[in-house]
Amino acid sequence: MRLGEQIRKIRKNENLSQEQLGQKMNVTRQAIYKWESGKGYPDIQNLIMLSELFEISLDELIKGDSSFQGKIKIKGGTGMFSNRSLLSSLNYFSLFFAPVLFPLITLIFGYKEMKQHGKRAFISHLLPTLTLIIMAIIYYIFAKVVGADAPNPILFNGGTIIISLITMGVIIWNIKEGVKQLRT
Repeated sequence: MRLGEQIRKIRKNENLSQEQLGQKMNVTRQAIYKWESGKGYPDIQNLIMLSELFEISLDELIKGDSSFQGKIKIKGGTGMFSNRSLLSSLNYFSLFFAPVLFPLITLIFGYKEMKQHGKRAFISHLLPTLTLIIMAIIYYIFAKVVGADAPNPILFNGGTIIISLITMGVIIWNIKEGVKQLRT
């Protein structure tokens, strides 16, 4: 059931005219008419007032109107960021608190857009680890070929520099992508 039909049904059940409901809500009869006819929607304050007047939850009031639900923007805790952009950005920022784990969870349980960001973050979080594994294999092979007990210092220092540069690049990229998601 569309929101306007829901308002009309509840208003009639309460034996109120459009004029009477408008007076209770401090809006015009025309505003009530627009809501009921689908030519306009009440703002959030009026939706809250309707839910309080009719003693129903906001969820019950708007549940049947999918076109209206699509127009609602859900805000995060501070009102600055949408929940979706905040959760998408956490995939990238998780590098600092739950690398690989948070993006993996969002890959499994997230919605479509979040899965895309989870995949990108997951791959980026694996890069330093994969580089370290490759370098360890190279050290091992080099030590076996040369017959040394320890890797060549030049090879070791070069590998350390490469791993450090890749890690710094991954950190910078994840911060940049996380901030970009917060801004959308």
